[in-house]
Amino acid sequence: MISDGREDDPIDLDETTGNLFGLGSPLLIKALAIFGGIYVIVMIGAGWQIRSVATWAALAAGFALFVAAAAILMRYGGSTLPQRTAAVVTTLTVAGATTSFWSLPLDTYLTLQTTPVTSAMTIILAMVVLYRRPWFAWVGALCATGLAAVGGEMIGIGYAVGAGNTLFCYPVLVLATLFGLMAIPMPDRLRSLREQAFAQAAEEAATTAAASERRSQLQRLDAGARPILEQIAEGHAFGPDEARDVRLMEAQLRDIIRAPGWDSPEVGESVWGVRRRGVSVRLLDDGALDEFGIDDKQSRGNLARRILVDELTAIEATADQGSLTARILPAGREVLASIVVDVGPRMRRVEIYADGSVTTDTSPDGGMPATPTDRGPDTTVVTSADQDC
Repeated sequence: MISDGREDDPIDLDETTGNLFGLGSPLLIKALAIFGGIYVIVMIGAGWQIRSVATWAALAAGFALFVAAAAILMRYGGSTLPQRTAAVVTTLTVAGATTSFWSLPLDTYLTLQTTPVTSAMTIILAMVVLYRRPWFAWVGALCATGLAAVGGEMIGIGYAVGAGNTLFCYPVLVLATLFGLMAIPMPDRLRSLREQAFAQAAEEAATTAAASERRSQLQRLDAGARPILEQIAEGHAFGPDEARDVRLMEAQLRDIIRAPGWDSPEVGESVWGVRRRGVSVRLLDDGALDEFGIDDKQSRGNLARRILVDELTAIEATADQGSLTARILPAGREVLASIVVDVGPRMRRVEIYADGSVTTDTSPDGGMPATPTDRGPDTTVVTSADQDC
């Protein structure tokens, strides 16, 4: 018998894996309807000699109980039947079998009269097994056998004959249970296989992306560093301007590796120009902008890079000393990025928030407007003149 270790928590995955046996499907409902018609025909033919209205009423009541139990099962489309529902279905099934068995009169008794009843009971209990409730089905079958034995003694055919009328139910339950042991855990196995497939696909995608990023970095390194390395190999004597450009190239390559979130052609060009004037620029990236693409003009990442370009452009036009530190903060914080400008007597701090707002703190003796331009229609700029960086 099957024990899935869970109570009423179905493990449905989707329409394909959640219900492997088509329980509740139109095809199964149609098959049960056909069986119901055969049930009525066989019962009427086998009980043709019965003249008792009470007996026919009891047989009709038993059939109605079977129909009610099957209807409850067909309304439930999950893969695990709730315990309360399983108990109700099993009780109705046993009641239907008992009502039918106990109503048969001795003088017109035929074994064929019990066959539709036992068949209906077997079909419903087998479906209860497939709904992951085999204990209910087996307990119901044993109760039905016991009550059939009592009924056989009551109507005069003997308890052995009465109980024997239900025995062919058990081979079917055994087969259903063995089948369930192999097939019912299949949704769990499918879930595991699907999760493994997704994990493998994600790993392959990450590996491909990492390889692509490495190739891109190597290409940029080759484009920037190869000419310099070739000049060194040839013994070229670098002049002051060339030596400065070499240091700038080294710093730019470091920025690409150390702060990929700030990497864009506009930022690189502006940083190069500011550094050539003698201003120190530090770019740091702790990952908060990883989810924002460079090409998305409405993204927070693009907003932060645009603000950085504005700050660098203002510095390039006015200053030849000082420093700028632009940091992308760790993910999960309210502030995505901060830019601190310390040029001459002016100090300024700009913070970009996850909701798209921007705050600017400028020192009292600052010489630069507090509101950078061109920051997008969704940007809120808050200026504070009483806070230091």
